[in-house]
Amino acid sequence: MSGALLIYGASGYMGALTARKAVEIGLQPILGGRRAEALAPLAKELGLATRVAALDDDAQLDHVLDGVTAVLNCAGPFPATTVPLANACIRAGVHYLDLAGEIPEYEALLALNETARAAGVMLMPGVGFAVVPTDCMAVHLKRQLPDAVKLQLAFQADGTVTRGTATNIFRQLHKTGVQRRSGALVTTRPAERGHRLDLGAGTTKVCTNPWRADITTAYQSTGIPTVETYTAMPLPVRLVMRSSRYVGWMFASRPWQALLGVAIRFMPEGPTEKQLATGASYVFGSVENAEGTSVAARLRGPEVNLFTALTAVEVARRVVADSPPPGFQTPAGVYGPELVLVKGVELTNI
Repeated sequence: MSGALLIYGASGYMGALTARKAVEIGLQPILGGRRAEALAPLAKELGLATRVAALDDDAQLDHVLDGVTAVLNCAGPFPATTVPLANACIRAGVHYLDLAGEIPEYEALLALNETARAAGVMLMPGVGFAVVPTDCMAVHLKRQLPDAVKLQLAFQADGTVTRGTATNIFRQLHKTGVQRRSGALVTTRPAERGHRLDLGAGTTKVCTNPWRADITTAYQSTGIPTVETYTAMPLPVRLVMRSSRYVGWMFASRPWQALLGVAIRFMPEGPTEKQLATGASYVFGSVENAEGTSVAARLRGPEVNLFTALTAVEVARRVVADSPPPGFQTPAGVYGPELVLVKGVELTNI
């Protein structure tokens, strides 16, 4: 028998899109968030119950999680929401899912692994586009080359740059990131390296994206010791990323962050219905063993926000329907590479 799913952050763009997709497949999630008035319109539209709690109020959170089987956290910014909500889930014995895509949040959840395992709680971040397609790609390739020692992952998104995406990119410009070398995390700068690659939509320039959570998840899912992550970015974004090594101090300054906040508020919260229907996403992956043998594959999927909603709902459906393994888990590590094959996704070797 299925348990109860709580979508926290349901008043935001991704939370609402995910809730609608959940209802389409027959789920009846509870809509959660910080403010009742923000949840009310979606709750009326979908005929769903709501629960309200602030993340700094443990008593409220414990009450909101009463009787819930799993939480899907769609509330950004994830640096502020991941750990408080995950800790509440551990206290309540509730499985935790989220849409986060950056390494610090994943490492923070990984640090809670033993506590969650003892409580019988699964912690699975990145159940949207942030990780599912690349994690599934990594496991797919590992199955074909079991002795792989190097993994490269790259993605490209066609469509609107949303407010949330812009926030995730530009608010990190002053920060270094990491790549994984021989199992260890090595500090690197954004866009430190780049090359031309065909991800499925024609040859384009990709650059190192050292904030991608695949550095953690792909390693956990496959054990491949060297992992590199790349993203296809527009030229202006690549130039700004590269400039961070010289003017990172400026990107970290209060005036810059304030100006950035104003600019981001003028960006679209999310794509239109037409953009959701016509956008596309592409993932490239390759593995190589010590002898130089390599295997590569491409994945083509729907627009990234739609992709996120589809995979998040699929993972949530599985979690509330069955007892998942406790502790920190990755999507493909639990459900295999086939998890990514939601509507509109093609995965092929090249």
